[in-house]
Amino acid sequence: MLELEFLPMTDRSLADNVLSMMRALYTGDEPASEVNFDRFPQTIDFVLREPDRGRIILFRERGLLRGYALLIPYWSNEFGGTLLFVDELFVVPEARSRGIGHRFFQFISAERPFDAVALALEVGPRNARARALYESEGLTLRPYAVMTKRIVR
Repeated sequence: MLELEFLPMTDRSLADNVLSMMRALYTGDEPASEVNFDRFPQTIDFVLREPDRGRIILFRERGLLRGYALLIPYWSNEFGGTLLFVDELFVVPEARSRGIGHRFFQFISAERPFDAVALALEVGPRNARARALYESEGLTLRPYAVMTKRIVR
C-alpha cells in the first residue's frame, strides 16, 4: 500500500516544484488553447491568497512530491451544489501506474473539498491513459461541447 498524503498547498515553499509540474503537464499533453507559462505563478499566489476560490492539492509519498491537482469550486444549478472542477491533475512520470490517481479520487470522495456534490474535469482527446483512469473512477463523457472565448489578454 502506498504511503500517500494529499495535502493542501499552504505556502510558497514548494512553488518551484509545482511550477515545474505545471509546465510538464502542458508540454506533455496538447493544450486546448494557448498557454502562457508566465501566468502560472499568479495561479499559485491566487489560490494561496484566496483558498475559498481554489486549492492546490499536493501528492506526497514518503516526503517526496509526486504530483498535484488544481481544484476550482463553483456553484452548479444543475447539480444543486458545488461542482468541483479538477482544472489540472498531474503525477510525475516516475510515479505513474502505481495507483496515485485512484487514491486521489478516493481522497476527493472522502474529503469532499468545498462540500462538492459533483466533480468535473477535462481530458485531451489523445490522452487515452488519463481517460481510462477517469472512466474507471465513474466519470462519464457528457454530450455537450465546452466553448470558450478569451475576453482579456
